[in-house]
Amino acid sequence: MRGLRLTAVALAATALVGAISVASANALATPAAASCHVLAAPGSLEKTLLGLHRAYERHQPDVHNPTITGPVGRIDLGACGAERYALAWFDARYNGLYFGTEDQPERFIEPSGRGWRDIGNTGGDPCGAAPTALLMAWKIVHSCPG
Repeated sequence: MRGLRLTAVALAATALVGAISVASANALATPAAASCHVLAAPGSLEKTLLGLHRAYERHQPDVHNPTITGPVGRIDLGACGAERYALAWFDARYNGLYFGTEDQPERFIEPSGRGWRDIGNTGGDPCGAAPTALLMAWKIVHSCPG
């Protein structure tokens, strides 16, 4: 009888831990994360992002004679609240050297009521490029620190 009571207590404790884990996970979901969703990138976005990225690179003090093509591969597009975010990879050559897609993807943001802006590359680390909920929805990361 004593063994049966211990088993019942162990089962109850396991159920309680599971319930706490689910509640904790739900508590971490923020309203901003809940409002993030993936969007299909229209074909016209490629030309817009390429133009923005070329202009961005022309104004970098360490970049000379840039030749930039792309986007290469997919464009990740999504929205969190009223802001839209995009990540895209470009084939780059400047300063006489071929860089390919090094330090990318390139980050773009379109605040509500404003146009798209190139806000620089990720340096290879996508965390911080867009809200983590969107990066996870794009299947780029499983999580980001902090």
